[in-house]
Amino acid sequence: MEVSFRGKNIVVTGAGNGIGKEISIMFARAGGAVYALDKAETSLALLRREAEAEGLRIRTACLDVVQEEAVAGCFRMIRDEMKTIDTLVNSAGIISFVKMDGLNADMWDQVLNVNLRGSFFCSREAAAIMKKQGSGSIVNITAGAAKTGGMNPSAAYVSSKGGLNSMTLHLAVQLHPYGIRVNAICPGPIDTQMIDAQANLPGAKGSGKDSIIAAVPLGLGKPEDIAYGALFLASDQWARYITGEILDINGGLVMD
Repeated sequence: MEVSFRGKNIVVTGAGNGIGKEISIMFARAGGAVYALDKAETSLALLRREAEAEGLRIRTACLDVVQEEAVAGCFRMIRDEMKTIDTLVNSAGIISFVKMDGLNADMWDQVLNVNLRGSFFCSREAAAIMKKQGSGSIVNITAGAAKTGGMNPSAAYVSSKGGLNSMTLHLAVQLHPYGIRVNAICPGPIDTQMIDAQANLPGAKGSGKDSIIAAVPLGLGKPEDIAYGALFLASDQWARYITGEILDINGGLVMD
């Protein structure tokens, strides 16, 4: 049985590259009307071309999720155009590998602002629309490092993703009276630009991408592995009775 999002409106942040891009494409392939948001217009332009080539319904808008007023304005625009939001996927994120001794306030704030503050702003605006509908789903993309403490990412990154896990649980409790489910996915090593950056660190888990892959029982994951998880959690057909779940999709890197 295939999941269908026909008649559903989906908003994805961080949609220009990597996991967010694949999530946008997969929801559109499943029949959803997707609004893809990203800070980089060049990335969105490429996504639009790929979507048009497949005949997919993906609209785009530039958004810096850190800017509170910009987020509010963007979601007003989406509400005016789409009328409803059935699913929000918070995939916008940045990573840092700066260790404690070199991590200053500006670096800390930049990572926390994008990964945690931005996800909160978007969730707040989407939830306001979903409350009026009496339904909706929010899926947060966090990180396996939030559970393991991380080997290479900075304290700012690990803290931001741990905070996003906690926020997921809080919102699941706060929003269930309105028919809104809130879940998260903790990806393991996924074949994106972020894993390339990590692999290129001097001495990163040995030496480069091969040593990272070797630490994972099922090897390196693909963006579509996370996208399938997002579709599952967003589906009222498959996940109607799931909220407050932190889903590990990590190839066995974390087993609990």
